[in-house]
Amino acid sequence: MADANDLRAAAGRGLAVLTPHPHRGDLIAAGAVPLTLGVLLVNVRLHATWSLGPFVVLDLLACALVLGMGLLAPREGERPRAYQEVLLLAGLLLGFLALVRVAELLGADAPLLHAGSRTWIFAVAAIAAAWVARGRGSAVCALLAALAGVVAAVSFVAWAFAPKGPGATRWVLLGLAIALVLAALARRERQRRESVYLIDAAGVTVLALGVTFLGAAVTTFTPVPGAALNFFGIPWSVPGGGWKLVLLAAGLGLLAYGSVDREPGPSWLGVLVLAVFVALAGIPAAGGASLWFWPLVLMLLGGVAVAAGLRPRQELPPEPPGPGGRPGDAPTEPLPGPGSGSLWASRRGRGERP
Repeated sequence: MADANDLRAAAGRGLAVLTPHPHRGDLIAAGAVPLTLGVLLVNVRLHATWSLGPFVVLDLLACALVLGMGLLAPREGERPRAYQEVLLLAGLLLGFLALVRVAELLGADAPLLHAGSRTWIFAVAAIAAAWVARGRGSAVCALLAALAGVVAAVSFVAWAFAPKGPGATRWVLLGLAIALVLAALARRERQRRESVYLIDAAGVTVLALGVTFLGAAVTTFTPVPGAALNFFGIPWSVPGGGWKLVLLAAGLGLLAYGSVDREPGPSWLGVLVLAVFVALAGIPAAGGASLWFWPLVLMLLGGVAVAAGLRPRQELPPEPPGPGGRPGDAPTEPLPGPGSGSLWASRRGRGERP
């Protein structure tokens, strides 16, 4: 029993040593950034020199140190402070690197290039980021969890069903984007910052959907041959009108959301999505370039909206003058209250509830 108490006491002292003091949190976070970069450089530079064992040990220890400090840092409000966010993000990055090394240790060659390994790596990363986001109130970690979940879902479809062509991936991305938007709307009143970041994740998902078509724009407007793009795995099929409509609606929706809520993230993502739409919709049809369909429709819709906003306004009539002869100088009467000879008193006299 004494040994167990001694172990608990030693563990408590160790956790107390690793717990950042709020007054030194900025200094600790400033040190965690170069520490993380150094671990990343070791993994990159010595990749062909070291065996996998030392990499796994180094990455796991660095992750436990940095992420542990971020989790142990005391919360001083509803949201973590900046230094805590830095520690959490750096720790999750090191944890992701450790997962990749563990996959290599288990026998996977280039695990991020294979759908099966990529599925479980990003699934574990998404669960870890979601757990951190929920426990520490970190909206940025919620964004990482959403993006990692998108990659895990797309990778799972590629691994489990091995679809031919990018069509299935595009439908999965569209479904995930809709799910993220619905989740953001459900959190809009209760968790405002998480809601915005989920909209950002939905924007990134739609942007990824549009990028799967960009090969067609590249082969149309540049001398790069389609065979070269196919060699790099970039599909170059021309999107149909439905996919262009999805990109247009998503881009305009992101811009509207960012403008109404004054959030820069969705606005910039909306600009990027609309840029992809312009690149894809600008591909001439098989019969040659013409104003039909998208250029003409968009100009007409935009012109109608501008004309509606600039139409002559009907001025409101002036306010009626009050007893003093001045506009708005209307008489006021006090609201009836207890004890006054009003409806309140008459109801009380009849025994009714006022």
